[in-house]
Amino acid sequence: MADFNQIVYVLMPVSLVGAVLNWSSFYSIRKLASFNHSFGVLSANQALADAMHSTVFLLYFCPMVLLDQPTMKHYSHICGYLLLLAYELSVLTHLAISLNRFISVWFPLFYERAFSVRKTKVFIIVLWMYNATSATVLYENFCHFYFDDKIGFLTFSNSDLCSFIGWYGDFLKNCFYVSIVICLDVLTVYGVRRLSKKLQSGMTDAALKKLSSRDRRFLKQTLIQGFVFMLELVTYFVVPTYFTNDWIVFFGTSFAWVTVHVADGLIVIICNPEIRNFLFGSKIKSFQTRGITIHLSSVVAVSSHPPQQRSLFSD
Repeated sequence: MADFNQIVYVLMPVSLVGAVLNWSSFYSIRKLASFNHSFGVLSANQALADAMHSTVFLLYFCPMVLLDQPTMKHYSHICGYLLLLAYELSVLTHLAISLNRFISVWFPLFYERAFSVRKTKVFIIVLWMYNATSATVLYENFCHFYFDDKIGFLTFSNSDLCSFIGWYGDFLKNCFYVSIVICLDVLTVYGVRRLSKKLQSGMTDAALKKLSSRDRRFLKQTLIQGFVFMLELVTYFVVPTYFTNDWIVFFGTSFAWVTVHVADGLIVIICNPEIRNFLFGSKIKSFQTRGITIHLSSVVAVSSHPPQQRSLFSD
């Protein structure tokens, strides 16, 4: 169990950071009025899925391995189910966000009707129902994603059906989703460049007016997150094929699977100054206010000194 504990010592701080970043992002987006639109609602759902993944990993998987708890290992398939549920919900939300950006650039007039806040919330409810149903059928009824003591990590049950589900129901399905994300993002970038050329030529239209700096930040967030997820998916299934070193395989699979959700939360905070100001702005203002108060009190103290003491500075 020593090697397994070393792995957990690496994954525990990563999952802790992921939980803090994503719960902070989720709370900020829910509180900020500037995110009361379709993209904001989708981003909140994205942060929630990532927060669930990091939290389950932190509060169930890590204690289970560190404590070598047999009861938790017996029910580890529930942990695996929740992790896959959160992961696939995150991937599907990525797809919805990419579609959101694609339509906002190419069909701005239709975007207002298709992606209202109310319709987006209904879509998210449907997304949760679909994902929960498919995950329950695949990963609870037909197959288990459980902790295996031999490898020290979660894996699918050893059967032909589970091999089929792991390959087609997990890997190829998520590859398909992420491939669509990449295609939509490429087309969206092309649309942005097309609009930029119109701007340079002095042309204006409804789509061009919609392309604000905030829209560009949202697009940047979508592109980076899509790239990170694609990279994680490729390394998870490619690295074990070409490498045999345990630590290389670990960082290319288990570590990448946990870290991708940390990266999601970090990207959201980096790409959105409103969230950074909400989380850290009050502390900065408080610090600045204290600095001003000290400075003013120093001025008052100097002004109360006798004239001959002030003359020392003037000389």
